[in-house]
Amino acid sequence: MSRFLALGVLALSGCASGGVITTGQDFTMRVGQHVSLADASTLGYAGIANDSRCPPDVQCIRAGDADVLFDYSPRGGAATRITLNTERLRTTRIGPWQLRLIDIAQGDAPRATVRVDSGNLEAAP
Repeated sequence: MSRFLALGVLALSGCASGGVITTGQDFTMRVGQHVSLADASTLGYAGIANDSRCPPDVQCIRAGDADVLFDYSPRGGAATRITLNTERLRTTRIGPWQLRLIDIAQGDAPRATVRVDSGNLEAAP
């Protein structure tokens, strides 16, 4: 019986795509990854949209920008889509947290580096 329980735990752990993140520290997420916050809410990285950023090794007149999509779910609540932008809106409040976009990589499924802080922080550009 314990063998089946151990296999079930292993199978479930394979479904988890994140873990509990530490607030106040930068961390990088893959598209489709979800992480838990200290209050049992979750943050998922859905990907990017409207990406007009200048590709690497190309000289552009304008750097461009991209919308970075997240899904925030409070504990026991429905998910809300959050859109940050690499130029215009890099920080927003999600529940009791402040979500800040630090960096977004280039490519088909770019990784996003973000930070989640707690408390009453001022919004940054």
